[in-house]
Amino acid sequence: MYLSLLGVVVVIIGFAIKLEPIAIIVVSAVVTAICGGINIVDLLTTVGTTFVANRNQLITIILMILTGTLERNGLKEAAADLIKKARGLTSGMLIAIWNIVDEICIIFKIPIPGITSFVRPILMPMTLGTITSRGYDVAPEHEEAIKALYGKGSNMANFFGQCLFAANSSVLLIQSTLANIGTQVDVMQIVVVQIPVALFAMVVSASQSYLVDKKMTKKYYSGLSSKPSSASSSAK
Repeated sequence: MYLSLLGVVVVIIGFAIKLEPIAIIVVSAVVTAICGGINIVDLLTTVGTTFVANRNQLITIILMILTGTLERNGLKEAAADLIKKARGLTSGMLIAIWNIVDEICIIFKIPIPGITSFVRPILMPMTLGTITSRGYDVAPEHEEAIKALYGKGSNMANFFGQCLFAANSSVLLIQSTLANIGTQVDVMQIVVVQIPVALFAMVVSASQSYLVDKKMTKKYYSGLSSKPSSASSSAK
């Protein structure tokens, strides 16, 4: 019985001596299976069955690997260069636009990448690019505030947008909770009531992101003169 815990020991030792994480997990699984009386064939069968049953969840892992590969090969730089061509677009505008798009996608159950696989590698460089394109160095405090605004927008979109899809678990939870206290409601009634709340939350989230970022832009860059471009510097 206790021999099955040797897999945990393998994980601890492997990470302690900084071995390859994937190799550690594989060896730990094999050790646990053998010590627990499971042969290799049954182990592979279990792994294969679990993989097939949860293959949809692996899409997130694949996206993270793909995003990391692209990021390593210049994805951030390409995103920043692209946004520099958009004249008049500010960081606050970009955050506000994303807040709206994020909630709309959640309302209609359109799968979109999240903070890890889209905001950090693509939207963050684009947002910071709107500042550097005007010749300013991004203030560290402003960069942290931008990250917080993206996180806030994502949380608000998830919280208020998911109840507009009738088959969502949150809507069914509300219905069952009300039924337990003797109030019978239809899922569409819940959705209809939630529509003005979600729209108001969308407007508030986007407006707050825009106004807060505008205030911070004024705070950190209003007294600074923009740096001359490299072309004008070389001409001088």
